[in-house]
Amino acid sequence: MNGLVTMLSAGVAAVMLSGSAWAADAAMVSPTQIEAAKTPADHEAIAAAYDKEAARLESMAKEHESMARSYQAVAGMQKGMNAPAMGAHCRRLATEYKSAAEENRQLAAAHRQMAKDCCVSK
Repeated sequence: MNGLVTMLSAGVAAVMLSGSAWAADAAMVSPTQIEAAKTPADHEAIAAAYDKEAARLESMAKEHESMARSYQAVAGMQKGMNAPAMGAHCRRLATEYKSAAEENRQLAAAHRQMAKDCCVSK
């Protein structure tokens, strides 16, 4: 019975995580938006979207760090659970989410610079 509960819990978590990934796609910057960016306001809007995505990714990193700590706490306590492997998985995801958040922050900064540079008289 414990194995079934664990499996169902993992399934629910996977569905929840995939749902948040789908929702994030709607907030992402589109190729059309990038190609159409001609004004400072256009670039600021893109920068804001990248900042929003960075914040979401940072939140996901924190969530996975918390899960890794939880798996570490229950390691050896629950029969049949490979908590060390699950904790390593969560730590790896946290690192990847942090990296992706930083990349989004860099993209936001680049678009803010484009907003400053795009309409300067020559």
